[in-house]
Amino acid sequence: MKLFPSKYFTIELKEDRVATLKELKRNTKLTDNLISSYTDKKFIGKVNDSGFKIISSEIGRGAVCIFTGELQDSLGELEIRIHNAFKVMFSILLSYPLIGFGLIACNQGFEKAIKFLPILIIFLLFIRFVFIELSFRFISKTGLNKLTKTLGIKTMHNNGNRCTSH
Repeated sequence: MKLFPSKYFTIELKEDRVATLKELKRNTKLTDNLISSYTDKKFIGKVNDSGFKIISSEIGRGAVCIFTGELQDSLGELEIRIHNAFKVMFSILLSYPLIGFGLIACNQGFEKAIKFLPILIIFLLFIRFVFIELSFRFISKTGLNKLTKTLGIKTMHNNGNRCTSH
């Protein structure tokens, strides 16, 4: 099981790579920093001759997912993953049940802490599978819909959630 979700797609474009990337550049506030800021563009990030690394421009939640794409002619690969800054925040949130277990063990003894272990595990699973997973699914779907319209994606095949070192 991976701690942070990600998605991988193989995409087919309606137009060629050059026209697609030109349209994406037109709709992207070009910057090296993947942080949210007010803009009239749909995306924020980098677009080069062979691909892109962008976030949605929606303030607050747009930066949760990073969209990375590599294009060749009218085919390409798309990766959606959680931004590193949000990985840190989610990791801190995931550490709360462990800190709670340690505090209970120190204050009330290890035997009492063992009684709270099922509740702490349920809380940990709730954070991972409800809070993080649902956030990722909704935000990535919103960004992916916007990206599909902008890039002119004809077909998209899900390559699953292959494991990486991210």
